[in-house]
Amino acid sequence: MKKIGVFGGTFNPVHKGHEQAAVDFYKKFNLSKLIVIPSNIPPHKQADEKILPAQRLEMCRICFNSGKYQGYNIEVSDIEIKKDGVSYTYDTLKFIREIYPGDEIYFLIGSDMFLYLGHWHRYRELLEMCVFVVAFRYNSEKRGNQKNCENCENFENSENQNCGEAAEIYDSLIKQGYKIKLLENVPFEISSTELRDRIYNNGCGRRDWAGLEKYLSPEVLDYIKEKKIYIL
Repeated sequence: MKKIGVFGGTFNPVHKGHEQAAVDFYKKFNLSKLIVIPSNIPPHKQADEKILPAQRLEMCRICFNSGKYQGYNIEVSDIEIKKDGVSYTYDTLKFIREIYPGDEIYFLIGSDMFLYLGHWHRYRELLEMCVFVVAFRYNSEKRGNQKNCENCENFENSENQNCGEAAEIYDSLIKQGYKIKLLENVPFEISSTELRDRIYNNGCGRRDWAGLEKYLSPEVLDYIKEKKIYIL
């Protein structure tokens, strides 16, 4: 039985934090393959009119098809982009299971979205389809701040302010027999929204593109500059 990882998101834009999460996910769970799936229109976010879904897809392909991932089996899939309408995780994972019927599916989800899992489309069926891997941002300065929940040893160093609530959800799902794993990763110092703002400002006269290489791969940054993405 192979382990197939699924990493979805808007990737708007795909940045080095996404890259690190993908590598950590791949390595920790010894994945046979990782499928990166940019969403078309996520149910929890508004569409960004400054960038086409096809451009987010292309950035992911440029990023994960680069030589530094030659030793990894990573595929960037267009299964959500080529579908019209809202991208529901249930539909995507159902499709993945049909492609890999005898394999185990590992689905990566951030701790912030994990808190709202109960509001997801057909979430109970989702939990039965795959192993949920909850990524939380490690912060050593918060060690010991959260001591009151059953699984605080798993969340006590998290940057998530609601780690107690996340631990309660985790405990409840584990007791119900669902497969939930945890992935600890180092926090990325800038959000996608802040990153888009910096790109916009650079395109409006500052031109400090070199400062953005800290957050974006050179190939992705070149693509953004060439296509003038986020620059109005």
